[in-house]
Amino acid sequence: MSVAIERDAITSSAQRLFPNVSLEAVMARLLLEHAQKNLIRYQTMNRQFEGKYGQPFEPFRQHILTATPDFETEQDYFDWEMAVTAADDMKAEIDRLKNLAIPSSYKVTSH
Repeated sequence: MSVAIERDAITSSAQRLFPNVSLEAVMARLLLEHAQKNLIRYQTMNRQFEGKYGQPFEPFRQHILTATPDFETEQDYFDWEMAVTAADDMKAEIDRLKNLAIPSSYKVTSH
């Protein structure tokens, strides 16, 4: 399938699913939804670790840095740190996407 045909198919689908919305606005909306889903996933991981260890990440982190944790606890530390960092990244991305000044009144057009 050629790039032009794929672009036409995508434009056609966007017109049906998001009538009277520009391709840029459609993309921004879809990216925003994906970032919001990711944020929920990372926040859920954070809550699970908080429940498991009975404390927020930062006190847990301070304890781990001064202790010799077992393998599972050390792995949880890395996974938890990733979840906290990724949640912060997703919050920033969501703010950025929400602030995009893309008018939604434009018709979907191919470029």
